[in-house]
This record gives sequence, structure tokens and C-alpha cells, in this order.
Amino acid sequence: MKSSIRKKDYLKIYNMTNNASPLGEFNCGELCNSICCTVENGERNDELAEMVLYLLPGEEEMLENESDWFEMFYETTDEIEYPDSWDGEVYYIKCTNPPHCNRRLRPIQCRSFPLSPHFDKDNKLHLIYDVDDMTYQCPIIADKMDLDEDFLKKIYKMWERLTEDKLIFDLVKMDSLKREKKKIEYKIVY
Repeated sequence: MKSSIRKKDYLKIYNMTNNASPLGEFNCGELCNSICCTVENGERNDELAEMVLYLLPGEEEMLENESDWFEMFYETTDEIEYPDSWDGEVYYIKCTNPPHCNRRLRPIQCRSFPLSPHFDKDNKLHLIYDVDDMTYQCPIIADKMDLDEDFLKKIYKMWERLTEDKLIFDLVKMDSLKREKKKIEYKIVY
């Protein structure tokens, strides 16, 4: 599976979003003890207890020489539901000492949270609060907190660039259509 987004592109995106934080200068992890990073450290007995994040196509190249704070593995696209355009391997990471990571190399999903990209029926890009099933409650989402304007602009710009890639566009479109089909309520934030 070959993405048009190259390592140099991810590097620019990572640099642009390094200091972007949902609540500006305030570390949102202080609200909840970094629950989105550490949920699996609690006592859980189900298959969601192990928190892993999938990487976007080509993003694994950003992490190929890093391994002291995560484990990387892959599954094939026929094992898990991804868009038809995705063929081959999808890389995942599992943090080994959350919430202690190299923040400059956080994956796109971490940088974007608590927001998700969403396309409306005209393929206009929006940012919405993440509505995926989670094993925890993010206080930012639960309380619909106002988000930092700089964070919103940078994350929107990031997803604008990423969705220029057909593979990533197809993923965001697939997720958006699922929300619409299942009539999942969401709030457009940006």
C-alpha cells in the first residue's frame, strides 16, 4: 500500500502540530490523568483493554528508528475493515510506558484527539468530537469544552493535507459514511 504522503510530508505535519494542544497551554492530561494514554493500566478483562493505535499509510516511516517507548506490528487489510483501496499491511503501535512517550513523534491519532476528521455529503472536511466507542470518558468530549483556536486551525490544516492522499481520503470518507448510516450523532467543532 503506497501513500502519496512521504516521510518528509509527515515530518512537516509533525513539526506543525508538535505544540498544538486541545486546551492551549494547559495540558489536558491533567484533567483526567492522561486517561487516553493510560486506560489499559486499569483493571479490565475485555479485548479493549489493550490500547493500540493504527498508523496512517506511510506514517510508520516516522517511527522506524524509534522503539524504546512503543511496540510496532502490522496486520493485513483483510483481517480488519479498511477501505477497499487499502491493500497490504496496516501498522499499529502499542505504547509500552504510557503516558511517557516521545511527544515529538506522537502518531496522527494522538495529535488529532479529541477530534476526528469528517466529510459531509459534499466532501467538505470538518472536525468533529471523536464519537468512536471508547473504554473511557474524555472530559473534553463529555463537557464539550471550547478548544484552542490554534489547535483547531493546525489540526484542520493537517487533515486537509492528509486527505489529499487517496488512501487517507478513503478512510475518512468510509468513517464518515458509517457515522451517517448508523445515525451517530456528532458535533462539528471546526
